[in-house]
Amino acid sequence: MARLTNRGAPTPPIERTGAGIRLTGPRAVVDDGFVERLRQRCSGVDTDEESLAEHGRDWWPLAMAWAGEGDVPAQPSVVARPASAVEVAGVLALCNEAAVPVTPTAGRSGVCGSSVPVFGGVALDMCGLAGVESVDRESLLLDVRPGTFGDILEDELRELHGVTLGHWPQSIALSTVGGWLACRGAGQYSTRYGKIEDMVAGLEVVLADGSVVRTGWQAPRSATGPDLTQLFVGSEGTLGVISRALLRVHPAPVSEWRAAYGFPSFAEGLDACRRIVQ
Repeated sequence: MARLTNRGAPTPPIERTGAGIRLTGPRAVVDDGFVERLRQRCSGVDTDEESLAEHGRDWWPLAMAWAGEGDVPAQPSVVARPASAVEVAGVLALCNEAAVPVTPTAGRSGVCGSSVPVFGGVALDMCGLAGVESVDRESLLLDVRPGTFGDILEDELRELHGVTLGHWPQSIALSTVGGWLACRGAGQYSTRYGKIEDMVAGLEVVLADGSVVRTGWQAPRSATGPDLTQLFVGSEGTLGVISRALLRVHPAPVSEWRAAYGFPSFAEGLDACRRIVQ
């Protein structure tokens, strides 16, 4: 795969020439006292103009057009960069007490503006929670942190463990595990390995009040009651912030071959896809 010069970090979609703000609705009040309390709970806190502006945009096409005019959609009042689930819990608990909105972010590769902090508040940058905790080669389970970028993850899985997750979105070098889960991501190999919700076996999630819950880790595959794992998958950070994930992996193929085929009609192409999958 192509190597980015800033592997493991968000990739800005287009250069900015300024930091004017386009979405000027009501914003939460964040004073110096709040920022100081935030610094006591989180090892990385930024309030510089560059950090605020970069955390006010993603790959939303309209945001790219605005960037060409020197503007960003919106800005947070402060950027928190936690290095552990404990720090994530501390940030969320503080924001919950102070009624300050939180926008979880990581690769910011989305194209719908969903990571734009329209009400200001805290941008919770999860990139500091990165890396593989463990790979169980016998059970084919991966324990991974949410800020891990896709290309780095796949390289490590294949080179060190001989396995693959099988999740290959177009944004694999721009997006993170937490983003895939929060947005129910799909990829180019979804007909073989499924979508991300088919790969997740358990989650560690920090709730708005700072409490931490685990789903699926020690539970049977089927049980009475709601599937809490699938409740959080696709919730886009509204129900909690994913701080760890247990994912199913597969033995990596010993060889790969790619080809392109044409069909006389869409219906015939679709029928060929069905028969290949079946």
